Amino acid sequence: MTPVERALVPLARLTSPMLGLLRLDRASNQATARQLMAEVLGTFGLVLFCAGSAHVNWWSGGQLGALGVGLVNGFGVAVMIFAFWSISGAHLNPAVSLGLWLTGKLPGRRLVPYIAAQLAGALIASSTMHGLFRNHTGEGESWLGANFSDGPLIQAFGTEIVITFFLVYAILLLAERGRGATVFAIAVGFYVAAAVTMAGGVSGASMNPARAFGPAAIAWFWDDHWVYWAAPALGSLFAAIFFTVLRDRDAAAED
Repeated sequence: MTPVERALVPLARLTSPMLGLLRLDRASNQATARQLMAEVLGTFGLVLFCAGSAHVNWWSGGQLGALGVGLVNGFGVAVMIFAFWSISGAHLNPAVSLGLWLTGKLPGRRLVPYIAAQLAGALIASSTMHGLFRNHTGEGESWLGANFSDGPLIQAFGTEIVITFFLVYAILLLAERGRGATVFAIAVGFYVAAAVTMAGGVSGASMNPARAFGPAAIAWFWDDHWVYWAAPALGSLFAAIFFTVLRDRDAAAED
């Protein structure tokens, strides 16, 4: 046993009874704990890069620009997927977890713990950003890159549905075909970079309730926050429906 493993023994003793409420055996408890920790850390990194780049672009007077923010989002998401894909699948997004559950790729008993871990990671990341950036806010308190829309709310709502739809659909397709971490990271990273560059000025291009929730909670900025839960959920639902229909048609054609 390594020194780090010995140091973590008390933590394992504390968490095992709580995980035991899920009625899993010891090995399953340990696997679940690793997966949830991976979701916490991965979502932490995602929010730090995604919301952080939006905030830095704001207080620097737009030095990153739309393309710069998009690239930071894409690279950040790609790295987090590559780092944690083999442990938890690197969902890092309640909308992704919802889509995987709706298509039978995530057990129902893990949906709520995954989402809770993602929200926890987002809160920790936003708290960290508050500590790092509170002296670089330009004026007043930091909004920490919280999502909001300057234009008509219906445009932001529709945009979030569409861009989340294609994100979740692509992930479902990659999962169905058994692609590895590298392909997942590159494909999803490129898509996120493109979506944020194109739609960031319309809705903030969240596609992720956790990414929206963390900054909103710490900065206490709740303007139109419901959009960033409802729209990604609908986008994920539509992606699951279309994926299921198209998958069935492909299977029938092969037969």
